[in-house]
Amino acid sequence: MNKLPQRIRIKDIARLANVSVGTVDRVIHGRSGVSEASKKKVEEILEQLDYHPNMYASALASNKKYNFACLLPMHQEGEYWTAIENGIYDALNDYSDFHISAALSYYDPYDYHSFVEEGNKILNTQPDGLLLAPTIAEYTTILTRSLEERDIPYIYIDSNVKEAPPPSPFLASTLIKADILQRV
Repeated sequence: MNKLPQRIRIKDIARLANVSVGTVDRVIHGRSGVSEASKKKVEEILEQLDYHPNMYASALASNKKYNFACLLPMHQEGEYWTAIENGIYDALNDYSDFHISAALSYYDPYDYHSFVEEGNKILNTQPDGLLLAPTIAEYTTILTRSLEERDIPYIYIDSNVKEAPPPSPFLASTLIKADILQRV
């Protein structure tokens, strides 16, 4: 039997299962178009090898662009929120291979209408996720309900709002989204 490389590749699994690379890819990603016999062979090989897809390589190969939005209170340079902005920029730099962008928007923390206006502008851009510093519950809840209706994941930064629903569990569904938002 041929010796397996230290890092198992899809083509190695295909060779062991005597199927095509496309078949292995479809099994790994749960796609249709694979016979039950081929699927069983591939799954057995995957289990024997304790194979787990390389999420970093998968994300790079997908070439998908992720556009996040950030809604923060207006502030002066050097204040608390400057460190948050720097964390966002650091995360964007660290994950630049993943084609991630973030558009920062600001609301006047003393004018709730400003929060609503900026939230509506963000909704119109249909971001892949939103990082937000919430305001009072009434206005935060309106925004988060709209986000959930559109299946846009969000996460609060700095505080939670008891009366507003918690951030969407959908946020963790994509490794990249979770990683960038955990960094800030």
